Amino acid sequence: TTFLRSIISEVMRLYTPGEAKILTIDMRRTLMGAVPKEYQLGYLTNHAEAMKKMRELAGYLRTRLPGSDVTSEQIRDRSWWSGPEAWILVDDYDLVVTSEGNPLMPLQPLLSQAGDVGLHLVITRRMGGVSRALYERILQSLIDLGTTGILLSGNPDEGQIIGRVKPVRAEPGRAIVVSRDAGVFRAQLAYSDPVR
Repeated sequence: TTFLRSIISEVMRLYTPGEAKILTIDMRRTLMGAVPKEYQLGYLTNHAEAMKKMRELAGYLRTRLPGSDVTSEQIRDRSWWSGPEAWILVDDYDLVVTSEGNPLMPLQPLLSQAGDVGLHLVITRRMGGVSRALYERILQSLIDLGTTGILLSGNPDEGQIIGRVKPVRAEPGRAIVVSRDAGVFRAQLAYSDPVR
């Protein structure tokens, strides 16, 4: 949750409301009020509204996929569509994926072209039970695509979580970052105060 608050702050620091919109899935309501109205694409706190909104958003983002008439220059400049980038922030992913389904599934076909369509997906979940959860389709797609992963304190008995990296017991905010480009390194995550 703290990490997502920091992401929200950075998105607002780097982008105007016309350049970025943030959609938050937050079943425990711990990020309530963190995203100002002008940046808000949605604030979802239950499964049914998350399913509906993700289907709508995926449909909209599919209109940004490059067609056969898009030139290589347009692809390089990403100039065949306009509008804000979509930042999807999911807190407590283990509460989002239920027996009723996964609201993020409509986004799965878009993940490999996320950069082309302006999609940013940030998922957090607790470490307990993560080794079993990695077989879930969205997380598996992110791993297959080589998405950067961050491991906070966790039980090493969970086994290898990202690549060959296991969690370790650590102080709050201490992280192991696993990046396709930068390799494996340790980091200290920034702290952002909760919204009061």
